[in-house]
Amino acid sequence: MFRPKSAWMVFASASALWYALACTSCGNDAPPPPPPVPMTIDTLTGDVAPLPNPWKNNGCAIVTDEEVIALFHIDVQRDLFNVRSLAGQAFCLRYWMKPNWREIERANEQPGAQYREFKNTLVIQVIDYGRNLLARQQFDLLRNRQRHIYETDVVGLGEDALWSTSTTSLMVKKGNLLLKITLDYTDDPRDNLLHAERIAELALQKMR
Repeated sequence: MFRPKSAWMVFASASALWYALACTSCGNDAPPPPPPVPMTIDTLTGDVAPLPNPWKNNGCAIVTDEEVIALFHIDVQRDLFNVRSLAGQAFCLRYWMKPNWREIERANEQPGAQYREFKNTLVIQVIDYGRNLLARQQFDLLRNRQRHIYETDVVGLGEDALWSTSTTSLMVKKGNLLLKITLDYTDDPRDNLLHAERIAELALQKMR
């Protein structure tokens, strides 16, 4: 049988416990700890919502046409400079002809000739993994399981960076994003790295 006196005793005990806990910091002049960083929660699943990718549908803005033209000394009319993007993606393709592209094309048409590329190609992608941890895991997979492809560690770019000579691709981690730069510009594939690093530096300035 429920007794009002018992209920009052429970209430009194709980109040005393609360008061004791609240007073443990009485007389302590140290400021309270800062509140935790707020997180966006998905109202449907209750999970932490993925971080946004600001470069979705805007892949050509992370390194602008003007920056690319200045970096590679491109004459837009002479070199037939072209730009392509993909809807719904953080993707940008640029290509332009080499100064002697006509001679290269004629040489390629000769019987038994070894093919040479007559245009330069730059592809920039911003791959979004939603969370920093997932981006780190994916990056580490490249380093650990595709080391035969991404064979070179690049120091001083983003949080981590890898270079692949066989694909002429530079992969840079920044937060929840991976920046991938694929550049076919120099005759020796290894020499593309220096130019790819300069492109990455321009992109990372906007990814802060």
